[in-house]
Amino acid sequence: MGDHYEVGREKIREFARAVQDFHPAHWDDAAARELGYPGLVAPVTFASATGGVLQRDMFRAALPDYAPSRLLHVEQELRCHRPVVAGDRLLYDVTVDSRRELAGGDIIVVSTAISDVDTGPVQSVHTTLIGRRGDPARDIETLSMPERPIPLPTESDAAPVPRRRYTPRRPRPAAAGDISAGRRFPARSYRLARGDLVNYAGVSGDNNPIHWNDAAALAAGMSSVVAHGMLTMGMAAGYLSEFLSDPGAVTTLAVHFANPVLVDTQRPAEITFTGAAIQAAPESTTIALTAHSTGVPIYGNATATINRELPE
Repeated sequence: MGDHYEVGREKIREFARAVQDFHPAHWDDAAARELGYPGLVAPVTFASATGGVLQRDMFRAALPDYAPSRLLHVEQELRCHRPVVAGDRLLYDVTVDSRRELAGGDIIVVSTAISDVDTGPVQSVHTTLIGRRGDPARDIETLSMPERPIPLPTESDAAPVPRRRYTPRRPRPAAAGDISAGRRFPARSYRLARGDLVNYAGVSGDNNPIHWNDAAALAAGMSSVVAHGMLTMGMAAGYLSEFLSDPGAVTTLAVHFANPVLVDTQRPAEITFTGAAIQAAPESTTIALTAHSTGVPIYGNATATINRELPE
């Protein structure tokens, strides 16, 4: 990517709203400064999600036989070298690591190195996709949303978002120090309406029509439009941040997507998240996350690693 992406304060807030993450460090400069940051902290999936436009352009060049609606997101792993903050100028280096044929398509593995112009590495991202061959309706490609931000949906379009209240706290030497192995986190439920999918598409730049157009979703083998995998991953990170003093303590987040979240026109979909600390080491804690919609697990496996000793 020849040019950089400059992270803006309002973009962080837009993205945090889209993934329903209301940790104060994403919204309030004073709260972020209390944690030692120079500006607002972006949600952990922000950098990889905003690289969606770059990845889409690369896919079109490297994988011309696959329309966006024929690429199924299977796995995503984020390794965070440091949190993204307002004012960062991000560079993206995208590489297709491998492409292996299977019946009816290919397994495609992509790596994205995200760095800041001034300070170096920010995130390392590994993505696994399944490209499904076939000949969906020719007009599916023309359904792609415009290459510009989409206005936020009205409240009648989007599911009501419960705004949680947080009290900013002083930074602690160990953000995960009080999370011991075996601790279980209470379940939280979130709603997604179609307006929320359109909003996320506009904020992230992911214009795959299966997330907003029924004809495209049906042609891709879905019974209804489906939520973005990265949207549900961002919501999982937001769920986790509710229990952390510092959202920048997340050093890895990995998800295997198992079942799509279907969003019909009649009522919002509901996703319920739970979590449990499965391993505690002197430097970090590993947390297993689960997510269900209509009783069906949407992740095959999902884990996050929380840094116990944050850098100065």
